[in-house]
Amino acid sequence: MPPIVSDSYKEKKKREILSSALVCFAKKGFQVATIDDIVEHSGISKGAIYNYFKSKDEIYLELMATDTEESFELLTKDLSTYKCAMEKIHYLFDVYLSFNVLEEETHSKIIVHNEFKLYAARNQEIMEKLTARRHHYLIQLFVEIIKEGQESGEFKHQLKPETTANLFWSMIDGVTIQSIYNDYPYKEVLNEMKQLFLEKVKA
Repeated sequence: MPPIVSDSYKEKKKREILSSALVCFAKKGFQVATIDDIVEHSGISKGAIYNYFKSKDEIYLELMATDTEESFELLTKDLSTYKCAMEKIHYLFDVYLSFNVLEEETHSKIIVHNEFKLYAARNQEIMEKLTARRHHYLIQLFVEIIKEGQESGEFKHQLKPETTANLFWSMIDGVTIQSIYNDYPYKEVLNEMKQLFLEKVKA
């Protein structure tokens, strides 16, 4: 009879695999890194890894899902403490302003996530998953804040909520990917973006 493995053990192993995968993807690039690299870094056998994930794509999607869901849970919890829509937008900008983009783990995630987006652009099935996740977790979150601000009179009524949401996340994506350059003034640029955006939306 095979040994009984607890759910906590399985979860621990999955996290070890994902953590090693992130390191390997960041070091070699998503397309170059292999399952063998993850085996070498994690010390977990290839067979054991394939018990949890069918492919490298699946590992990345789980890595992104875990990161997105944990971040979304924290964001929504914190946003619920703010009474007005304008305060919520200030908070979202400040979350990204607080990032240390030169910190190794954060820097690695930026590189890996953006590299995978380009890779996914050539794979319709994966791109559909990324698009659905982006809309569910990011666009809808911001759309609700814009609608709330319009109803309260804080924001211009002519704003298109979904377009405005896409504008916000495009700004965040843009400034984040530029941060891979060592001399990029991330916080200064994002602060300027914040002021321009707030001026655009306020009534």
